[in-house]
Amino acid sequence: MTIHLAASPSSIALLAAVMLAPAAARTSAAPLDLATVPADAKWLMHVDMDAARNSVVVQRGGDRMLKKNPQAGAMMDVVSQMVGIDPRKDVRDVTAYGVDTDKRSGVMIVRAKVNRDFLTLMVEKAADHKTMIHRDYTLHAWTHKRDGHSGPMVGAFHRDDVMVFARTEAAVKSALDVLDGRQAAVTGNEGLAGRVRPGSIVVARATAVDPDTKCPVLKQGQGFRVALGEHEGKSFHRVRMDMNTPAAADDVVNVINGFTALVGLRWGGEADVMKDVTKLVGNTKTVVDGATCTISWDADAEEVWKVAERAYDFLEKRHLGRRDATTSSRRPT
Repeated sequence: MTIHLAASPSSIALLAAVMLAPAAARTSAAPLDLATVPADAKWLMHVDMDAARNSVVVQRGGDRMLKKNPQAGAMMDVVSQMVGIDPRKDVRDVTAYGVDTDKRSGVMIVRAKVNRDFLTLMVEKAADHKTMIHRDYTLHAWTHKRDGHSGPMVGAFHRDDVMVFARTEAAVKSALDVLDGRQAAVTGNEGLAGRVRPGSIVVARATAVDPDTKCPVLKQGQGFRVALGEHEGKSFHRVRMDMNTPAAADDVVNVINGFTALVGLRWGGEADVMKDVTKLVGNTKTVVDGATCTISWDADAEEVWKVAERAYDFLEKRHLGRRDATTSSRRPT
């Protein structure tokens, strides 16, 4: 549970990074810029696509996906032509934040190489489109429809390669003011501030927890900090959980121990894979200091990929076996 808690946003982001990573030349990284986040923000999440493209694990994961599913690359090519942006190489980073714990009121800032005129023409054709002016910026509002759901969306270009999105006009205006230095941004070493570990693909920080969270461990927390990435050939994961009480911090350790045991059960039928996975998980270290629990994990990136690839191979073989068994059982006798 604690691992899921601390890593739930980063797991999603890492999956996205794997799917978007191309087998292309390495580029310079775009780490989290706290000057883009308002001082009163309660949470932030940053995905550095440049760092993901520089990652051994992510690059090889992306290559494997395209090799196993060649149609995925062709589909991405079509989508790129349709929207005027290729996320595999054009997106540099994405930063999201919120001034309260309601994720629906969050702001997203995307840095990417895009065709501004093309995207503007596209959004002008969206449902209920209208424009507003904020200083020198043109804001576009429309109704976003997807998977049977719809809702308001507002966006604006801060620069040709920087876009701001939110659900409300006020949130976009405020974000533009922060980017222009008209509103205070995160500074110092408290709250959401602090150094960003080199090579971080995902950074997530919060100084408040959503009271409606369904996770029992997070319900006992006051905030957290997560960093996941790869630097100089080493994969890493750092988590700090600030809990309400020392007993709650101890509960985090118990959850981690339970997770480790679960991993052993998961791979119990495949001795070689289990041995490698257990070794990697065994690199996890936890330290409890009062009501704070710190989790650290490090491993050689090449070893991480070898284990991941073996695990993928095992799961694919088992899935294929189940599919063949199901197909055989359905054949007429």
